Amino acid sequence: MKIMIIGLGLIGGSYAEGLKEKGHTIYGYDTDEKVLKEAIELNIIEPNTSIENIKIANLVVLCLYPNDNIEFIKKYGHMFHKKQVITDVSGTKVYMLNKIKNILPKAITYISHHPMAGGEKKGFNNRNKEKFKNANFIIIGNKKSRKMEPLFEIAYDLGFANTLVTTAKKHDELIAFTSQLTHVIAVSLVNSDSMAETKDATGDSYRDLTRIAKINEVMWTELFIENKHALLKKIKDFKKSLRELETLIKNENREEIKKMLVKAREKRQTFDKN
Repeated sequence: MKIMIIGLGLIGGSYAEGLKEKGHTIYGYDTDEKVLKEAIELNIIEPNTSIENIKIANLVVLCLYPNDNIEFIKKYGHMFHKKQVITDVSGTKVYMLNKIKNILPKAITYISHHPMAGGEKKGFNNRNKEKFKNANFIIIGNKKSRKMEPLFEIAYDLGFANTLVTTAKKHDELIAFTSQLTHVIAVSLVNSDSMAETKDATGDSYRDLTRIAKINEVMWTELFIENKHALLKKIKDFKKSLRELETLIKNENREEIKKMLVKAREKRQTFDKN
């Protein structure tokens, strides 16, 4: 398959390297000439980096921030055609897809997806094709659509373990909880610290919980705001649960605390059975 990847950052670079190894022809485009040069020298992308390669690609993958995807389509969408599939890897869907729907002709097949395998680092030099192994892959589409086949193919080739097909609305609700809320908690936890000695007293629990606080502030600010309604609902639910545990601790209610801990442990253990 001929695949055009727009944006060779962490995810784009990892996609390019992983899919190249599986025999796909990879064309790349990035505004950073140094990144393009390095990707060519490493034989990850084809030497021809013209934006015109969009026209010959079977699959075009937009690996930009949501608003940048919208602007890219406004500028280059006229190159898309009905014999190819256009997709993106963005972390929020409803806001972006509503904008894109008003830009693209109906003849164009646009099927968004989200690889659940990001990281706190960014950029081409931090690419890692192994990051997708056993991760989750979410497709925004109709389960009956045969046009999703190129996405199932790259999910398989990159090593994703589970593929979920769902709506944009459900995706954003899920991501608000599993991804965005976790980043909110990590950032808030780190920023709540006022002790100078903390870094010399941390263990695995603190380091594991706050790893994602080493955050890409530009991307995550955009994601928080674009998905604010779903995210604020999940923050409200979390605060309720936190207050319940706070009250139990205050009242020294040992039995109820134990019940909450067991409930959390058992629910979390179900995730490891997949």
